[in-house]
Amino acid sequence: MGNIAEEYKEKTKEKVEETPAGDFFMGIALMVLSAAVLYVAWSWPREGSLASSAALFPVLIASTLFLMAASLFATSLRHRGLPRLLHYLTPAYWRGFIASTTGRLTLLTLSTILGYMVILLKVLPFEAATILYIAGSLRIFWKAKMTRIIIISVCVTAFYVLSFRYLFRLELPGWGM
Repeated sequence: MGNIAEEYKEKTKEKVEETPAGDFFMGIALMVLSAAVLYVAWSWPREGSLASSAALFPVLIASTLFLMAASLFATSLRHRGLPRLLHYLTPAYWRGFIASTTGRLTLLTLSTILGYMVILLKVLPFEAATILYIAGSLRIFWKAKMTRIIIISVCVTAFYVLSFRYLFRLELPGWGM
């Protein structure tokens, strides 16, 4: 499993890839998201002007996001983003992608995430499941001694638990300790 990650690192060392197809898709998605936030924020009740309303901050953020997404979308159109996106949606592309190193690494990553969410969090407390997931992911994708991986996994999990449970007072998934 670690070989897949190492092989991918070697292949992508020198290569920087432009992403007009991804920019095209994300430009549309972010424009839709920001338009929805603008619509909802604009419909909030307000006494007086928008300047003194609770909607001011969401309207400003969503407007800015919309402008940046529109710029991203326009740039992707200039770089033939739509034809490239349509190419990525063909069955022939997906057959080649699944057989490639990148495809195998993507499937491995998705399977570890799904295993964590669907299996580990259902049968273990959040703390134990998260330590196992982080340690397993680091073992697959990082060449380090197991003691270092375990220390990092425990520290990161402790940070999550302390932050979310005690600082933000949120319930954690799983049947926490």
